[in-house]
Amino acid sequence: MSLRLDGFSDNPMRSRADFQDAARALNKPLIPFLDRGGAALDLEEGAAKFDMRASSLEGVVRPLWGLVPLALGGGAFSHWPLFQRAICEGVDPEHPRFWGAIGDVDQRAVEMAAIGFLLAALPNEGWDQLPETSQEHLVNWLSAMQKVPMSQNNWLFFTVLVQQGLKRIGRGDIVDLALEHKHLQQLADWYRGDGWYGDGGSKAVDHYGGFAMHFYGMLYGWLKGDQLDEFSVLFRKRASEFAVPFSHWFADNGEAMIQGRSLTYRFATAAYWGMLAVSGERPLSIGQIKGVWARQLRVWRDRPIFRSDGILSRGFAYPSLMVCEDYNSPTSPYWAMKAFMPLALDEASDFWQADEEPLDDLRSVYAMPHADSLVQRVEGHAISHFAAPIHTWLQMDKYNKFAYSTVCGFDVGSLQYANMGIFGDNLLAFSFDDGANWQMRQKNLDVCVADDNLTVRWSTGALEVETKIEVVGDGLFTRSHAFELSVPTQVVETGFAVNQWYREAERLDPADAHQAILLNGENALSGILPMDDLPRQSIACGRVNSNMLSPRTLVPGFSLSLAAGNHQIKHGFWLSPDKREEKCEAFLALQKGH
Repeated sequence: MSLRLDGFSDNPMRSRADFQDAARALNKPLIPFLDRGGAALDLEEGAAKFDMRASSLEGVVRPLWGLVPLALGGGAFSHWPLFQRAICEGVDPEHPRFWGAIGDVDQRAVEMAAIGFLLAALPNEGWDQLPETSQEHLVNWLSAMQKVPMSQNNWLFFTVLVQQGLKRIGRGDIVDLALEHKHLQQLADWYRGDGWYGDGGSKAVDHYGGFAMHFYGMLYGWLKGDQLDEFSVLFRKRASEFAVPFSHWFADNGEAMIQGRSLTYRFATAAYWGMLAVSGERPLSIGQIKGVWARQLRVWRDRPIFRSDGILSRGFAYPSLMVCEDYNSPTSPYWAMKAFMPLALDEASDFWQADEEPLDDLRSVYAMPHADSLVQRVEGHAISHFAAPIHTWLQMDKYNKFAYSTVCGFDVGSLQYANMGIFGDNLLAFSFDDGANWQMRQKNLDVCVADDNLTVRWSTGALEVETKIEVVGDGLFTRSHAFELSVPTQVVETGFAVNQWYREAERLDPADAHQAILLNGENALSGILPMDDLPRQSIACGRVNSNMLSPRTLVPGFSLSLAAGNHQIKHGFWLSPDKREEKCEAFLALQKGH
């Protein structure tokens, strides 16, 4: 059977009715599981690190992020009684399908936010239809989250959203207002500047800035309505400031920057743009906001992201557990439903009446010091040269690559097969024991972003390195690394992976170049060449099921054997999504210029 979904994969996604159909289509495959399992919904495909009842809770309530806007905009949906029944079961301590009481730093807190949103925005479906006993169970179950520790990151918004729901149904008497203010202040304090948030004290930069911090901040202000407070005003202002820098994370075709954790949420990357439209903020024209939102959703129509029964799979561009976090259960991908907030807007709104427009005034190079990164445009795509904080408690590859892009994806488990000479993309790796063990960037120590350059001092844990990245042309850039070795060491540096899912990548190494590697894949041309006089060996690493975009990729790189002492190595890189071979001369000129 096809891993595509009727009503989504074949949907033109142009009109409001089209997107309503897409939201309903995504939920349709869940209905038999909800009907059969109720609050104990089970997609029968593995687990996450949290218990299965929390996974069931995910499966019941994550669809609400799309269904609530659908209903607010007058969209028909005939299965509300199933969701209401499941909620009644799940919050009843005496019911065999009880979701369980919330504990410390509990996954239930994440999903409670969706019910808080339901109560605050759509009480006629989330509250009025419930029996009185179930209403009391629901209030007791939700309000308990005010008494347990939360993860110190975007999770603090979950308590705030539940509190808004409790206020809307007339239970403001049990809302801890001091806690609400404390959480809002903590969230506000994690702002980095120029629109960028860090997700908690780690100051990590990723899509959580858009589909979590800004999304919830704007949602909080929208739910407040005319009762604005200092935080709703602040969150809206910051969300507006985020539009221009964040727009540089999107390709002309709608593809988002492929970087960071939780990418199995897929088109949740469009959630910021949809919520921006609903908030009423207009930092860009409404046609541009609509355009980037709609194009990002349309990117997903041609990808095999569904199980054979139509359930969203775990993975990114194809089903793959390797690219997932340990907190991604079979029901987790439905956070993608957050993309559908514009369905709450009336057909006559400026959003639905606007024609889609392309993003304009995108800079060829955009220095983002508040995100510790430098974004480079190339042939309608984007490359992020990256040095923001690294999440070491997750797959480090999602934060420690020197470059991410909208066209090549990236590898996880980049050093998993390093002892076999197979490495992931965009890394610098060291082995001090003849290739038995390898290290790559683990922590950034100091970062400077200025003009077309990024300089970062970083550590593998055993070795400090200073890396300078310089953008030098259309798709062209260099990376130089300075370090001191105490023992003989093997060093490997790699470039962008090319897709060879259905067609083998070709090596087009130029005959007149000294060891330059040029790979022609299904998605792009990717090149790397030496810019120093050190001896090295070229490598082309075949990777399987580790790249976000393709289960078969080829990664170009070089291997060097260095003696103890001070060293500086330098490579030039080229990425061409349109595969413009005529620009190869500019690539080779990097080497000649050295």
